[in-house]
Amino acid sequence: MARETALITGASAGIGAEFARQLAAEGTDLVVVARRLEALEALKKEVEGRHGIRCEVLARDLGSAEAPAAIHAETERRGIVVDWLVNNAGFGTNGRLAELSLEREMEEIRLNVLSLAVLTRLYLPGMISRGRGRIVNLGSVGSFVPVPYMATYGATKAFVL
Repeated sequence: MARETALITGASAGIGAEFARQLAAEGTDLVVVARRLEALEALKKEVEGRHGIRCEVLARDLGSAEAPAAIHAETERRGIVVDWLVNNAGFGTNGRLAELSLEREMEEIRLNVLSLAVLTRLYLPGMISRGRGRIVNLGSVGSFVPVPYMATYGATKAFVL
């Protein structure tokens, strides 16, 4: 059986990069996605050198509405079968909602909710047809309780839950 491949969003730092390291250590090939190409390239060099796996880099901004479909199309074009989808990318704004930038709040919703939902919908049929696959959606403590001065973040993480 071929090695599994995990697509990890928000892989340039933090929990996403750690998911990449841990899965690579288990022999899983990777597709790492984030905005920062340099950080993704450094992660690729690290995990390929340390674990002998294949790591593909896709520098995309999942805050744009077009990104999830573009990512799916690119993995299809490259012949990559995604066995793991780790929806980790996300961010939170802070402040009084009435005073925050509407565009930034919409970007937060697109990233934290829409990209997660679209990527899941695009990769799930292949997993079902193969009879295997894993989807990991990263939430937050903010998924469970109101988050003062972080209304949009709390709502988006409740969606993830």
